[in-house]
Amino acid sequence: MPRPSLPSLVSALVGAIFVGGFCVGGAVAVQPSEQILPATTKAYVAVPDFDDFRAKWNETQLGKLAKDPVMKPFAEDLRAQIKFKLSQTGVRLGLTLEDLQGVHGGEVCLAVIQPEGDTAQHAMALLADVSGHTAEAATLMEKISAEMLRRGATRSTQMMRGVDVTHYTVPLKKADLPPLHIYQFLVDDQFVAIDHAGEAEAILARLAGDSTTATLSEAPRFQVSMRRCDEEANGLTPHFRWFIEPFGYAETIRATAGGKRRRGTDVMAVLRSQGFTAIQGLAGHVTFATGDHELVYRTFIYAPAVDGADPNGEKYDLAARMLQFPDRGLLRAQSWIPRHVASYTSFNWKMKEAFEYSKTLVDELAGEEVFEEVLQGIKLDPKGPQVDLRAELVAHLGQRATVLADNKLPVTPQSQRVMVAIELTNAPAVAQTVNKAMETDRNAEKREFADHIIWEMVEKEHTELALQIDGPPGLGPFDEGPKPKKDDRPVLPHSAVTVAHGHLIFATHINLIRDLLTAVEDRQTLSESGDYIAVNAALDRLGGGDDDSFRMFTRTDEAYRPSYELMRQGKMPESETLLGRLLNAILAPEEEDAKREQQIDGSKMPDFQVVRRYLGPAGLFVKTEADGWYAAGCMLSKDAE
Repeated sequence: MPRPSLPSLVSALVGAIFVGGFCVGGAVAVQPSEQILPATTKAYVAVPDFDDFRAKWNETQLGKLAKDPVMKPFAEDLRAQIKFKLSQTGVRLGLTLEDLQGVHGGEVCLAVIQPEGDTAQHAMALLADVSGHTAEAATLMEKISAEMLRRGATRSTQMMRGVDVTHYTVPLKKADLPPLHIYQFLVDDQFVAIDHAGEAEAILARLAGDSTTATLSEAPRFQVSMRRCDEEANGLTPHFRWFIEPFGYAETIRATAGGKRRRGTDVMAVLRSQGFTAIQGLAGHVTFATGDHELVYRTFIYAPAVDGADPNGEKYDLAARMLQFPDRGLLRAQSWIPRHVASYTSFNWKMKEAFEYSKTLVDELAGEEVFEEVLQGIKLDPKGPQVDLRAELVAHLGQRATVLADNKLPVTPQSQRVMVAIELTNAPAVAQTVNKAMETDRNAEKREFADHIIWEMVEKEHTELALQIDGPPGLGPFDEGPKPKKDDRPVLPHSAVTVAHGHLIFATHINLIRDLLTAVEDRQTLSESGDYIAVNAALDRLGGGDDDSFRMFTRTDEAYRPSYELMRQGKMPESETLLGRLLNAILAPEEEDAKREQQIDGSKMPDFQVVRRYLGPAGLFVKTEADGWYAAGCMLSKDAE
């Protein structure tokens, strides 16, 4: 039986608050969780004070949305889904968050640990400060005991460092899986539930001050990241904090599956070998209802330079050298960006260098040295475009890229439209290269609009009398008779490319490019939109400015609309939006090629027009620093429009 990941428990935590599942109060009275957890903690989320958390959450528009009567049927269904999901996973450390109602006295923390740094081990812990609620905590432990026994667990009591620890051995439904061991104890107003004996004893040692092992608070990846966010918060207490060590956390997820992974390339192993372990940790704050913002969040990505990694003096090694995002110039919306976008992101990136540094990554993912071979094929193949990508395209790339998205109505799984624009240093030369390459592509159709040439990729049926394909060396050619070739269709059958406004522009739909080429005087622009101006001003007050590496703007109502409408239709597993694909990747069934089924009853969701009035604009900026990247962002009230 699978155990829940930290994100699933965080989702349960947020979901339970969203549907009004808590009634809490109290002040911090015990040691902070980072001083109790070991340095081998790989993921962590903590709420310092649930009473303040819930009060401030209810002040936000999202909190008011949760309390809107039209949301009640959906909220009740969501609460049932969360409860069912946790009960199905079986781990729950013997309790649900609802069980803690009225027991919280201060901080509550959920953590994933890698005992002894062993990639084959994993542990999950819940820590709750029950100061002022010890009687309720004792009642809760009796309730847990009754539930565990009902589930067929055996109960015993053992002494660990002078403390009575309740040990449950829980049989799992799959007979081939070993039983689950859960350890629970209450000491010094600290309630602990954990599924690893060694880590239970280690926590007791730290609570008693007898431990010599390093704590999470002493780990540089946590310490530096969290301190950086604290500095920027200027004393503002966050309503929840989080931390993740990406590669270590991935190892614990794999360990929970018995070391199994999906078939195909081990991407995590490839990223490790290509130097991306330079990213050692991420930590952040989230604060609700600050007065200026619905919510504000701060994050630091800790990635210090690797000593001697690169002989040319780069911070990182191999493909990780692609992570070069300079701070240069204002990243405000260009004058040719239309107003109607759902999201807009612009960032600085050393793209010419990144192209070269990607070589080792591409070769390792392919399992052989193909990077240079592909470039040579594109340059020399008489049946190909005969383009020297390095000299005719990459050499003319600038250092700014822009990505925007909007939605095509009515909402379908293909509604989201995306465009990427790459700054050029020699636009005419790149336009010539694009035209040369597209003229040899049988799926490319030449269109003209507003004195520009646009190349649209269209799906065609192929009815050649014979198609000759060169076979492996020594086997000669293969001949195929006339038939349409489904696998020969473009990945994005109506995508388009052009060079305009000094940029190389790719779009998933040609009409998005046409919108960009419409004369500015004939349409409104994003840079003149009130909500965009308001978000940028808020980001500047948070510390953003002309030295940002990234700048992002999102109309949350429009950005989330496709996913919301598809959920209402019961079609979220079919979504081709970025969120939809992410959910499908995370929530896909364990069986290979099995289709994910939507678990939320969309028929209970209110009309989107009811919901959108609670969803205000949001933004984010990122700054490159010596030992990583600092990011801050916020969401404003819908009134900001």
